[in-house]
Amino acid sequence: MKISSVGWVFVLIFISITIVSSQPPKPKPAPTPAPAPPKPKPAPAPAPAPKPPKPKPEPAPAPKPKPAPAPAPKPPKPKPAPAPKPKPAPGPAPGGEVEDETEFSYEKKGKKGPAKWGTLKEEWKMCGKGKMQSPIDLRDKNVVVTHRLGSLRSQYLPSNTTIKNRGHDIMLKFKGGNKGIGVTVNGTRYKLQQLHWHSPSEHTINGKRYALEKHLVHESEDERYAVVAFLYNIGASDPFLLSLDKQLKKITDTHEAEEHVGITDTKKFSFETKHYYRYVGSLTAPPCSENVIWSVAKVIRTVTKKQVKLLRVAVHDASDSNARPLQPINKRVVHLYKPKAKLMKKYSNTTYY
Repeated sequence: MKISSVGWVFVLIFISITIVSSQPPKPKPAPTPAPAPPKPKPAPAPAPAPKPPKPKPEPAPAPKPKPAPAPAPKPPKPKPAPAPKPKPAPGPAPGGEVEDETEFSYEKKGKKGPAKWGTLKEEWKMCGKGKMQSPIDLRDKNVVVTHRLGSLRSQYLPSNTTIKNRGHDIMLKFKGGNKGIGVTVNGTRYKLQQLHWHSPSEHTINGKRYALEKHLVHESEDERYAVVAFLYNIGASDPFLLSLDKQLKKITDTHEAEEHVGITDTKKFSFETKHYYRYVGSLTAPPCSENVIWSVAKVIRTVTKKQVKLLRVAVHDASDSNARPLQPINKRVVHLYKPKAKLMKKYSNTTYY
């Protein structure tokens, strides 16, 4: 039997199907998974706040050393007695003179006598080297008479005073200076600081030495000095010394004794003199400062022996005198003031001290 072409087509299809079915089936490829949707990006986290710096740990304190055992207490040492404080050096007295009498003496041959004053301290050198030293001998033949100086007159006021035994003299001092004008010399005012006495007199007139000399020491505002001196013969009592009799007896022969006098009536030692010597000299006790204006009254006053003796007991050395020896005049000029004749006639019946 003949097979047609159409049949062959069916036969071939059949064979092909048979062959294909007889083979094991090929595994199907796994399906490709669908792509996952993109995940949403997370929002950016906020920047973290800066962390505060960590505090550095403090170093642990070093362990305190254990205190050493206290030594056994020593027995207390006895305290030495406190050394006595040195006394301050005495300053100058009112009027510039040295206050401490133990620093010098009036013994002519003594180690602290007048001839040695200039060697005892540097600040006293003028006592030995000065060319205008006091006291001096006032000789009429060597003086220059003048009418131009004018009378010398004091202007004092009652003031609080103290009397003191300085060991080398008796001094009446005025606290803060006398309240009055004092004296006026060459247009300059000098206030009274103190007055004291020397026995016998320090100045001499025509070579004669007197029983007593009183010095009234004045000082100007620029620390210059003017001294008014009065000389005494033995005779009637001195009214001013008589008024101090009670206080003088209390400080008699007592080293550095001081007695309050109170308000002193200055009329008892005020003065107006029409005849006096005038020259430039020095203090008559250490430090012997120069350029002191001296006015020495020519009229001599009087004092009793008892009053002189009461003043002499102040001197504590063996000299029994507190008068410095006379000094050379050198080239100094000494003036003697005398009022003109018509003025002398006016005051001829008046006594001046």
